[in-house]
Amino acid sequence: MAETSTLPAALDAEIDDVLSMLPLVAAGMGVGDKVFSQLVDHLVEAVLHDVRVRHERGELSRGAYLTELCQVVVGLQERGLITSGLPPSR
Repeated sequence: MAETSTLPAALDAEIDDVLSMLPLVAAGMGVGDKVFSQLVDHLVEAVLHDVRVRHERGELSRGAYLTELCQVVVGLQERGLITSGLPPSR
């Protein structure tokens, strides 16, 4: 079967790992919040990666890429899926 994922192999593997933990969540093993948080983080990364790949393929001009990237980040922030567009201060 042809590979259709544009995700980096490491991210794809991390998503698979988190998804494999869903039976533990369903069984009430007390890991639901952690698994959900990890899954959201990986899916956010995948969405941002998709926008970048579309730009690199020439599907989005630089302006369209920056606009879409900002719209995605704002949408994620509005839904509480990310709390800031900046990395945490050290």
